[in-house]
Amino acid sequence: MKDKKLILALVCLLLIFSNLATYHYTRNSGNSSAEKDLFYHDSGGQVEETEPEELKLFVKIFNLLQNRYLEKVPPEVMIKGAIDGMIKSLGDPYTYFMDKDELENLFIQTTGTFSGIGIEVTLVDDRVTIIAPIKGSPGEKVGLLPGDQILALDGNSIEGVSLVEAVRMIRGAEGTKVALTVKREGLKELLQFDVTRENIRLETVHYEVMEGNIGYIIVTNFDEHTGMYFKKALEKLEEAGIKGLILDFRDNPGGLLQGGIEMAEEIVPSGPITYTVDGDGEITRTYYSYAKAKDYPTAVLVNAYTASTAEIVAGALQDSGGAVLVGEPTFGKATVQHIEQFYGEDVGLRYTVAKYLTPCKNDLSKKGLQPDLFEELPEIFKYYRYPFTRDLRRGDYGEDVLYLQKMMEFLGYQGGAEGIFDDKTEENLKGFQKDNGLNPDGLFTRHTARKLRSRVEEVLLQHDTQLQMAVKYMSRE
Repeated sequence: MKDKKLILALVCLLLIFSNLATYHYTRNSGNSSAEKDLFYHDSGGQVEETEPEELKLFVKIFNLLQNRYLEKVPPEVMIKGAIDGMIKSLGDPYTYFMDKDELENLFIQTTGTFSGIGIEVTLVDDRVTIIAPIKGSPGEKVGLLPGDQILALDGNSIEGVSLVEAVRMIRGAEGTKVALTVKREGLKELLQFDVTRENIRLETVHYEVMEGNIGYIIVTNFDEHTGMYFKKALEKLEEAGIKGLILDFRDNPGGLLQGGIEMAEEIVPSGPITYTVDGDGEITRTYYSYAKAKDYPTAVLVNAYTASTAEIVAGALQDSGGAVLVGEPTFGKATVQHIEQFYGEDVGLRYTVAKYLTPCKNDLSKKGLQPDLFEELPEIFKYYRYPFTRDLRRGDYGEDVLYLQKMMEFLGYQGGAEGIFDDKTEENLKGFQKDNGLNPDGLFTRHTARKLRSRVEEVLLQHDTQLQMAVKYMSRE
């Protein structure tokens, strides 16, 4: 085991020293499927017999500490510490070592699929609580609801279990079953649900036709299916005869580069989409679009959380004149990562191998894209998404109380000392509860939180100043 762990450490060290060489191999191998924002590669367990000169001191220190240090330290602990130290020395937040759970979550993000019951969960008062079931999922079909607390799985209590571990237990092979013991607010008896796991696909593209015959497409992330579903959505909208198109990339963190390239090939006017460059600034690859320019105006909504692949597509549209950007400056992530998966190990290494440039060869690192039409959103857009993790009552204080007050003020319930659940806050909450058919007890529970967020969302669209600016732009064109 010690030798196996040491070999893994040596592989990681070799990869960090030779990332540019690895990228050179990847881009010249002719494997176009590997050309992604996240490159994948399996080392196959092959390690050179000859010890590199740079590693001799490392091995000497490792062996010395293993044999002579005062206390016995597991070799895997020392190796993990050495790997963390090597990675930290790079000063790159996008290069990091991944354990089994991180690898699994990355796989879900990039493929857009997982096997489970299809529920989003969080911890509320240290209990696993359902945020929402995914539409059409097994969880929705059996009747699980937002706010349900999962107390046990297959009869075994999960009280005190971490959220990551609970999610791992809920997931499982397609066709297998899991029994959930659920506490639902307002009911004394616990509920039992037997759910059969299915293969769940996460939707990353949503579209509709807005008033004025304007097409609207939200892209939440880029996975291996995004390009295909964007193409279908755009075809549906164009068949409906849209007079303009708004693409919403707000809060889109990026994802697979290939998903973004496939989308850009449908919407970016003929020309370069992006360039990738190596550590010396030399262009290693150019991605092209051969699409015809659209005969309707296009606007892209962006904000400070529009990043990576989303910035590539938005930047290509801006530089090519295919669209205007509306909103706020973007995040500024302009690097491409490679994922090294180690044969026989449930771990991986994600590390940076290249930068990308926009068609006008702008480097977006740190500064991001600058919108053509700058517009900030009202503060309520920050408050209404806040994940309340405890019940609130008179006498409580903190950031969650402040966000509760801001949401009620947005709906017309004014007053109360900021961040303090005082008498006025309780009075306002009772008024909201009474107006919305709830028990006016002045307690901010999960049920009241869901109703408050729902009421805010009903009128939120009327206050989306960035979307409104994009619509105005359409009317001028």
